[in-house]
Parts: sequence; C-alpha cells; structure tokens
Amino acid sequence: MDVININDSEALSDFVELALKESVVAIDTEFMRTNTYFATPGLIQLAVANKVYLIDPLEIDDLTLLSPLLESESVVKVLHSMSEDIELLFHACHARMTKPFDTQVAAAFLGLGPSLGYQKLVFEVLGHELDKSETRSDWLKRPLSDSQLGYAAKDVEYLLVLYKALAVQLSEKGYLEAVLEESNALVQQFFQSWDKPEDAYLKLRGGCDLKRINQALLRELVMWRDRVAQSKNIPKPWVFSDNNLITIADRKPSNLSELKRMKDIQHKSIKRHGEMLIDIIADFQMSDENLRPIDKPVRGRELDYYQRLKAIVAQAAKESGIAVQLLGSRKMLEKVVINVRRYGERTLPPEYQGWRKKWLAEKMCKALEI
Repeated sequence: MDVININDSEALSDFVELALKESVVAIDTEFMRTNTYFATPGLIQLAVANKVYLIDPLEIDDLTLLSPLLESESVVKVLHSMSEDIELLFHACHARMTKPFDTQVAAAFLGLGPSLGYQKLVFEVLGHELDKSETRSDWLKRPLSDSQLGYAAKDVEYLLVLYKALAVQLSEKGYLEAVLEESNALVQQFFQSWDKPEDAYLKLRGGCDLKRINQALLRELVMWRDRVAQSKNIPKPWVFSDNNLITIADRKPSNLSELKRMKDIQHKSIKRHGEMLIDIIADFQMSDENLRPIDKPVRGRELDYYQRLKAIVAQAAKESGIAVQLLGSRKMLEKVVINVRRYGERTLPPEYQGWRKKWLAEKMCKALEI
C-alpha cells in the first residue's frame, strides 16, 4: 500500500472527507503512557482502500478534525483489542466512536482464542509474521525512524486485510452482526464508566466488607482522587491507590498524623494531597440512603447457581465454537447470579438480551429459577 504522511490540519481535513466515502477503515495508534493519566498519542495510523495514512498528532493542533470519521455510523472502524485506542481517541479527538469492529472479538467468535494477540492472529489467519521490534520504542521522539514508520504502516495495513478475511468467515457462520454488536457494547462500557464517575467505587471489590456509610465515603474519595489525577494528568496511584482509599474509608483519619501512621501510603501522597483528603473526610455526610453496595463474592447457595451457569456456557461454547470467555466469563456469570439471586431481579442483565440470548437465555433462566 502507498503510505501518506499527514502533518497539518488541511491535509487531515482532506483525508477525513475522503475516508467518509468509504465503508471500512482500519485504525491503530501508537502512544506513551508511563507517568500520565491520559495516554499521549505519538502516531495515529489509518488504512483506507489501498492507502495507509500516518497522522502526526504532535504536528496537528486540532485532532477533533477526525471526529466526523470516528463518529460516522456508515463507516466500520476496524481495530484490534481496542480499549486503549478507544480511550485515547476519545480524549485526543473528543470523539465517541461508533460502528467499531474489534478483530480480537472476531477471533473469539471463530474459536481462535478469547484474547489473541495481533501478531498471532495475523499469522493464524493470513500466514504472515509481523515484525514487532518497534512495539516499545519511543513514539514521542521526532523524527520517527524509517523502521518505526514502516512498522506502524504495516500494522494498520494488515489490520484491513485481516478484517476482510475475518468478515468472510463470520458471515459464513452468521456471526458478523454479533461481532459488531459486541464490539459496540465494549465501547459503550467505556463511555458509561467515563460518564458515571460516581460508580467508580463499585470496581474496588476489596471494599465490599466496609459498612454502608464507609462505602459512601469511599465513593466520595474515589471521585475526588480520580478528578485530581485527571486535572494534573498523573497516574491515580500517585494521588492515592485503590487499597489506600479502602483503608482510609474504613479508618477515617481525622488529621495528618493519623494518616501518616497508616501502612503502605506514600509520603509524597500525604504531603501533596493529605490535607485535602482530611478535609473531605471531615465534611463528609451520608446523603444517599439507596447507595448500591460493592458486590461481595458469590458464596454458598449462590455458588451453586454460578456452577450451573458455567456448565450451560461450556455447552453453548462447544455447540457454537464461540470462546467460553466471550459467552460468559466468571465476572459476567457472577453478575447474573448477584442480580437475580441476591437482588431478586426477574430478568437477565443486558449482556444476555442481545446476541447471546439465543444460545443461553432460556437455559439460564431455568437454572436460575426465574
């Protein structure tokens, strides 16, 4: 494929206008994320038709020019293991991507593995061995080397070829629409997490044994910690780690001396953010009586229901050829058991209302006695 470098806004606008006329584009990104909250883009690669475009985000001031393409409902965007790419493009371009197609998800539908790496997937499907020697190189240095540019161009070029090969196999099995549905669901999960920072505490499973009022405090601390990390563009543990916040919510220190006596809390965290944290604890008042508690692990009778669901998923995977982890990971099945058996919901979670429904819903409802 021809390789075209895009280093200014005018060229980027022209490219987007061209790409919007296509039905499929492949997207890859190279970035650095070591001492920051947000990934710093070093290169954005797109393959369209028979050309590869290398966009230099360090030279272009307004990356939102890419938004119309990323948000287009008429253009399929092909990525591999796309979570980091989706997050980077959301923050760099202020774009909520639509119509994604994750080749890693596609591989799971075809029984090639639940989390197959890109290099191995290209070899499995196309028989080509990719050079990954530049994977961990510095993508923020300028100028980029010929080796870096060649590596980046080949990655996205084969991504487009891979999509075409996978789409044929998926269509033959009747799974193509399901892959698009699942890929879109993964993107929406990211956006939901970003849009609801008040629910971030629910991911801190280690806080499940805290009293309700302490979990409410934990929610406030997590939201505050995340805001600080984002505003300063630093990793969250540089403020306070998840485990730190769980311990703090449990013990509720009233001054810096008490905070300093706690184990495993970095001195620099206390020095930079300790006073503000103490103020938050002092001002905290329980305001949400309907606070959702952090889910405790599935145990006892609930574990029996989990095992029933696990067996159903294993049988469905055998019949369909779809990876077990995609049909029902441990996390997904525990969520079903918790929602239905612990909280008394009479319907399955949304994950089992879409493409999974025909394989699993009826048997799962029977096993759960709903």
